[in-house]
Parts: sequence; structure tokens; C-alpha cells
Amino acid sequence: MSLSLSQLAVCLIAFLHALFLLGELFPPHAPFILGRVLQKWHGRDLSPNDYKLVSAVVHNAGVYNGIVAAGLLAAAWVGPEAYPVQVVLLAGGIVAGIFGALTLSPATIVQAILGMVAIAVVIHSHSS
Repeated sequence: MSLSLSQLAVCLIAFLHALFLLGELFPPHAPFILGRVLQKWHGRDLSPNDYKLVSAVVHNAGVYNGIVAAGLLAAAWVGPEAYPVQVVLLAGGIVAGIFGALTLSPATIVQAILGMVAIAVVIHSHSS
């Protein structure tokens, strides 16, 4: 099976969300992404109880990113028939990237930008 350009774009965003899953779940005691965010927030030391709570929230986000990755892969596999699902999942990732850039780290705007490129490819391929 050869992938179309839109399927490839959706798979690349799925891969990005799978990376987020890994960064938000591992290592279990100190998620990588949590450590990166806390480094950016100098002077915001968390108590051990607060760190445990925030880690659980980050782990939960990792699970959701895994679900998004799986949904994107399934939608890419189905192809053009899953166009509405592809658009909804990509749009959700764009919104999450913008929200993350505003609330966590400006670097998460990359997620939104890549999602915008992918959704443009999907919409263009669907309209052709």
C-alpha cells in the first residue's frame, strides 16, 4: 500500500503525538516533558505532593496523546473516507498547540504549525 500525501501528513502528526505520549509518560516518576516545562518556569519549585499531582496530570495528557495518535493512524489507514475524522483530530491538535504555547511553553506552537500544514494538505487533497 502506498500512502498519499495527505495520509503521510496525518501519519507524521500521529508520530508527533506518539512522541508526546512517550515524553508525558516516561520516566514514570519524572515525566520528561514535565521536567522541560519546569526548567522554563524558574523559581517554581513544587512540593513532593504537588509534583506527584502534576505528574499524574501530565501522565493523563500522555494517554490522551496516545489516543489522538491512534485515531490519526486509523484515519490515515482508512484514507479519504475518514476525512472528517482527520480534520477534527488535526484541528484539536492545533488548538492544543496554541493553548500550550499560551499556557506552558512557547515551543508548543510548533505542534500547532505542523498541524496547520497537515490540515492544509488534507483539505487540499480532499478538494482536488
